[in-house]
Amino acid sequence: MASLEVQHLRKSFGGRDILRDVSFQVASGDILSVIGPSGCGKTTLFRGILGEIPLDGGRILLDGKDVTEIPVQKRGVGIVYQNYALFPHLTIGENVGYGLRARGTSKPATLDRVRAMLDLVQLSGKEDRHPHALSGGERQRVALARALAVEPRVLLLDEAFAALDATTRSEVVQEVRNIIRRVDLTTLLITHDQEEAFLFSRHVLVLNEGRVVTKGSPEEVMAHEHPFIRDFVKMIMLARRRVTTDADGESIVEMEGQKIPVNFPGIAPGDEVHVMIKKGKKTASFEVWPHDKR
Repeated sequence: MASLEVQHLRKSFGGRDILRDVSFQVASGDILSVIGPSGCGKTTLFRGILGEIPLDGGRILLDGKDVTEIPVQKRGVGIVYQNYALFPHLTIGENVGYGLRARGTSKPATLDRVRAMLDLVQLSGKEDRHPHALSGGERQRVALARALAVEPRVLLLDEAFAALDATTRSEVVQEVRNIIRRVDLTTLLITHDQEEAFLFSRHVLVLNEGRVVTKGSPEEVMAHEHPFIRDFVKMIMLARRRVTTDADGESIVEMEGQKIPVNFPGIAPGDEVHVMIKKGKKTASFEVWPHDKR
């Protein structure tokens, strides 16, 4: 893993400024989400960090080393795309080992690494299956295993959960975050889904019209007084709540008269969790996640 520093990035297409002096830092092992309206520069920022496009100005540093001119394949940045980009004709094991084979890794070492990665993402025993035989959440974890197999210094997730249905997405977001925390990998997620961003990340960066509006913890971003953020952010972060049990012995937290189930391994009555409320015109939905993600 490595720290990431973006310094004064600028990029224009067709005379239109897409990135305008974008600067921020991500500490080694941190998880950052980048959010903002359509056309704000999220995808261009990721393509610049990955090295897919030349920049008009600025620098990208990994652990203090300038990698701005280093080719994609030598930069040490991994990526998981929205559609996973798995090869349908290859088995799961062959997909996970693809990057290793491309780097000339020996067959025994590749097989060992593939087994380790499939164990990490809880897909052991499925290495001989093909992508079409897996669920959307499983395919997402295969794509993550493939990205991790080559030991990237930084991981980019490009709308990586957008292809999942709403029910599956929350579960997979938690699974992927736990995997990334286990390997302690510096990670950036771009997403149009604010709820996903606040659940997934330790820190959130807000872009608008190619500029950084603010960067901070989900709580700090939601409480920010900038007019754009007050209009753009549609959620309210509420105080931490302590887990209790209901009459059936199930773990819950109580919020605004609601009893919200808490389904996290290792979370017990008495532990603190974060609760986020998303209010619509007539209804409200709640999300809970462990306090220790901070």
